[in-house]
Amino acid sequence: MRSTTASSAAAMLFALAAAPLSAQTPDSLIGLTTFSNLRTVDHAACAVLAQCPVPLPVIAALPPWAGGNGWDPVRPGTWVTNGLQLAKFSDACAPMCPPQPIPTLGPNAVVTGLEVVESQNQIWLIDSQGLLHFYSNTCPAQPLGVCNTGLMPMGPQTFTSGLAVDEGNGYVFISHCDFLNGANFIAVSPLNNPCAVVCRVPVPPCQFPFGTIRGLTVNWGRRVLYATDGFNTIAMRYTVGTPCPQLLGFQCCQLPVLGPDPMVGLALRPGQATSMGAGCANGACPPCPMVHSLGNDPNLGNAAFHLRLDQAAVGSLAWCLIGTGPCAAPGVMPPPLCGPVFAAAPLLGTLGPNVIGPSTGVCGGSTAYAFPLPPAPGLAGWVISSQCVALCTSALGTGTSVSNCLSFMLQGN
Repeated sequence: MRSTTASSAAAMLFALAAAPLSAQTPDSLIGLTTFSNLRTVDHAACAVLAQCPVPLPVIAALPPWAGGNGWDPVRPGTWVTNGLQLAKFSDACAPMCPPQPIPTLGPNAVVTGLEVVESQNQIWLIDSQGLLHFYSNTCPAQPLGVCNTGLMPMGPQTFTSGLAVDEGNGYVFISHCDFLNGANFIAVSPLNNPCAVVCRVPVPPCQFPFGTIRGLTVNWGRRVLYATDGFNTIAMRYTVGTPCPQLLGFQCCQLPVLGPDPMVGLALRPGQATSMGAGCANGACPPCPMVHSLGNDPNLGNAAFHLRLDQAAVGSLAWCLIGTGPCAAPGVMPPPLCGPVFAAAPLLGTLGPNVIGPSTGVCGGSTAYAFPLPPAPGLAGWVISSQCVALCTSALGTGTSVSNCLSFMLQGN
């Protein structure tokens, strides 16, 4: 095994070209609705999984293209806008950042789409006048600048209505739609010049009536663009490598009707890690739980991604092993460890060692391992594993502790 510092942790990921794939908890779509609910949708199963209300003012007089939301993998939660205000909420709809006005918004404009661009740690907003607004991903969000995409209103009801950013392949997608006749187009610009629109691509029709797009999001690791008309969703595969990507195969989902409360935004919530095994201890190590978890979401481009170890023996020295594939039983049990290592061999390396921090209790220690992830498309979809081991010393001698093992997918969304 080799020890790896935070600055070089991302480099070892490129050894994953031959790593196997494995299932983990699936991702899901999250949409803000007209009446300020957060709705979670499984597009593949064509099902509504959950819904809860958020304390965001409902402004009934706003037009149907107003509103949007985006998932923040850095401090996991959903940024939302009703068109005039910006706020952030947890999975359980608890406030994470209270509603704030959007100071760069013009008097005749509403926000029509929102995206969190984690590689820049920014929030991007598109408005009904075609202006793209840049904000810091902080609470409160601070304005950083504005540029003009040229996607002005056309006719009585043609406006922007959604925003999605492919950070790995370098595309910005903005839906520009006619709410009068239902014509849907996706405008495309390069990530390094997001207001320079290079083309407009028509959205393919579904096998059932699909209305005007009201929300947009992307899984760029799988090259899938998702859209909603408020009640249904569509998944569209797209090409990469050219200034103007082409939409290829698509899949439409007709969701169960939940009354007159359409989604006005769309975001992709990443899949979560799966766990194998439990903590153990021997020798001088007390019997602590050794709970290993993800500190935030393993999204490519998340420079703040980290792994956690909690409920560990205070004062012990701990490493985090990084495996080339998912956790695998029966594992290996090299002496003097108290339990098996399920992290997939051969190891990419280790993070640490970290000293488990002070606490009021023997088993109340914790630490975090920085593991910055680059926005590299070639890594998207790979499943890796991590597991922590600790060394304890005392007057009685030495001992070891081993945590549970995590399998998680590197995701581009």
